[in-house]
Amino acid sequence: MAEEAFSTGDYVMALENYKLAYEEAPSIKLNHLIASLALEQGNFTEALAYAGDEQDSYLETLETLDLYLQIQLYTHNFFAAREFLWRAQKNKMLTEEQQNLWTLRIDDQEDFYQKQQQAAIKSLETELIKLPELSSMEQLQLVRKVKALSEERLKSWAEKWMLDPNVAPLVRSYLFENLGRVGVIEKVRYLTIQGEIVELSPAETAFDDSLQQEIEARLTNRLEDNDPILLANLLEQLKLEMAFLYPLQYSFMKPDAWAESYLAEYSGSLAELDEQVEAIRQKIRQMMFDYH
Repeated sequence: MAEEAFSTGDYVMALENYKLAYEEAPSIKLNHLIASLALEQGNFTEALAYAGDEQDSYLETLETLDLYLQIQLYTHNFFAAREFLWRAQKNKMLTEEQQNLWTLRIDDQEDFYQKQQQAAIKSLETELIKLPELSSMEQLQLVRKVKALSEERLKSWAEKWMLDPNVAPLVRSYLFENLGRVGVIEKVRYLTIQGEIVELSPAETAFDDSLQQEIEARLTNRLEDNDPILLANLLEQLKLEMAFLYPLQYSFMKPDAWAESYLAEYSGSLAELDEQVEAIRQKIRQMMFDYH
């Protein structure tokens, strides 16, 4: 029915029937077709929803890459467009000329939109000024709004907050992560949870979960058969604590010491504990109280 409507030029009916077909038997090909038709008919929110369902598949060809980026621009999701473009660049999908053309297009449309939304942007930045004065949880909620800013303003706020001890550690790491997601290669200064300032490239500092995996493996080996409930609780706590180490997880690559620390805390193990790991875990526990 969709194809028949499409062949007669009734694209509205074709879109509705393609969506019904997608409900019956979802496929990447149908997803791309629906997103494209929705975009052509000005149903930008609908196009965005379908594209979001199969985001990775839009990296398969230049045609689908262009479609995804167009959808993000029409819905004013400039951060998402930059993030996707950076992923395409890492996958070597684009020539330097194609990369530059898309970057210029995103910059131009973002600049035009920001000028139209000057009052809203000014109101948002007035709200953001107060972020360091808020509680840790309130900061986490507010900082998500930075994606509405231009890349230049995002970098400006991030560079300021990543050095501010009054800004919660998870907020600082959130900002660093987002700079990486849009491909900021230049090194930035970052205040660690130990109070040290380091210089790192967000785009080149990927999230590394090898430490977490190594600790999980050791805890599982020790507790899976003897105390699965304790194991589940420890793995959940481990996940939370590891979030505080980003982006410097590799600096604490002592999985045996971490595993022994958890076991000593909850099961009375008498093993000798590592001073560095104990010190960092104590600092993380203090910070976690702020979120509770």
